Amino acid sequence: MDYLVQLLVEQSRIPGMKSGGGLKPKAYTAIEKLMIERFGVEFIKDKIKNKLKYIKPNLTVMKEMLNTSGFGYDPINKCIQVDAPVWNDYIQGNEDDASPKVLCGFRRT
Repeated sequence: MDYLVQLLVEQSRIPGMKSGGGLKPKAYTAIEKLMIERFGVEFIKDKIKNKLKYIKPNLTVMKEMLNTSGFGYDPINKCIQVDAPVWNDYIQGNEDDASPKVLCGFRRT
């Protein structure tokens, strides 16, 4: 996943690779080529786009959490850390963010 995110960021910084709110097809073609070289033929454009559809809502919630006082990112374990009292306060105001899909990969300390 880290490599895919790195490629997405790189492609988004190349002039002419973005259109509106997303990447142009030629950017996905470049990403597909690099993913296939590194991981094999199963990483086609459609699979990459489906993965993005799944992670985009989670990234939005993660960004909101990290902009909230008391939340931090642990780069070693690659998860968001938060103390139980802060977590409980957050969930009371954001019940929709408590779904298992969103919490997957988060660790409460």
